[in-house]
Amino acid sequence: MVFCGYITAYDDEPHLMICSASEMVDRARERSGLSNFGPTGWEEGLERLVSAVEVDIGENPAAIEVIEAILTGRLINRLRTEKWYEDHAESASQPVDGPVVILGLPRTSTTALQYLLAVDPQFRFQRTWEVMDPVPPPEAATEEKDPRRLSAVARPNVQHISSVDGPIEDVIVLSLHFHNQELGLPVPTFTRWWRSTDLTSTFAYHERVLRMLHAHRPPFLWLLKTPLFMFHLDQLSAHYPNARFLMTHRNPVASFPSACSTVLAAQQGVLPAHQVDPIRLGNDLLEHLVEGARRTIAERLRLGEERFFDIGEGEIESKPIETVERIYSFLGLDLSDATRAAMAQWALDNRRGSRGVHHYAPEDYGCKIEGVSAAFAEYMERFAPFIVTDTSA
Repeated sequence: MVFCGYITAYDDEPHLMICSASEMVDRARERSGLSNFGPTGWEEGLERLVSAVEVDIGENPAAIEVIEAILTGRLINRLRTEKWYEDHAESASQPVDGPVVILGLPRTSTTALQYLLAVDPQFRFQRTWEVMDPVPPPEAATEEKDPRRLSAVARPNVQHISSVDGPIEDVIVLSLHFHNQELGLPVPTFTRWWRSTDLTSTFAYHERVLRMLHAHRPPFLWLLKTPLFMFHLDQLSAHYPNARFLMTHRNPVASFPSACSTVLAAQQGVLPAHQVDPIRLGNDLLEHLVEGARRTIAERLRLGEERFFDIGEGEIESKPIETVERIYSFLGLDLSDATRAAMAQWALDNRRGSRGVHHYAPEDYGCKIEGVSAAFAEYMERFAPFIVTDTSA
């Protein structure tokens, strides 16, 4: 049974080591009754992820059972997506417009900015309930009563903004091609491999899924967001040549330990039976994010700075509507009075501290303030006008 993209495995005996990629492929085919996984390019990612689980998690039956269920669920959603294309390919003829891409280091208000812009009905964005269980794609006329939407539950907390109809990152769609960075799982071996792999086929599949999702539910101007775009801007921009980028900024002294805290909570939430070492996580994440910042700085020079609009976190918090007006001028979009008023209300309802206070410190993850500043020195110098000294959540 498929539920929100995960597969129940009550009939399987838990075992010490994760099963092979080929065994998971066979299991997905058997459970779905389908066989076509669609465009190639995903296979190595699955193999690498299975290998990383063996290295980074090892023998842990409870954790292995969860991970096998997650990966098998992704495979089944691929199979179901391709079955939909076999039956409805003509409905997916409309390409992705834009898109408008939000990126930045984690915990720099990328989510707040996406939620703020998502108030505007001229944007299309992914919702959790539709990407976790994407087939059939939603219908504009009936989505309000869609069983997936009605059963969805928002879980906002001090770390995350969340609502049933609000936007979500692109990571779920990218994970269907097994080329998500996988920070939600404690598999740094995979993440290191992912940084150096080619995501050309991944972005082609990404659009394939978005075309399905908007087939009967326009608009087609997509608002995308995930920090992982920082690592592969060359391949993203090659696939979406009309993409324009909104990049958020915050002092890494604040954003880095906040990211560590958030990633640790995510990993513990997915795999409560696996003990995550916060010191190792901090070291791995520092290496990862510094590399993402370095690549973004270099790639912006190649792509052209005119395609990027920079925003400091403080601007989003202190003057959200003025910031939105400048963004819309950059994008060449109209901002209606009704949308402006709705955005102002959203900003008021979701101002800093409205969900509580997020406590964290770099020392909790084996780092010192001076070390974080030194590691991100190039980033801090390049984007100094958009970085403030505030270190609160």
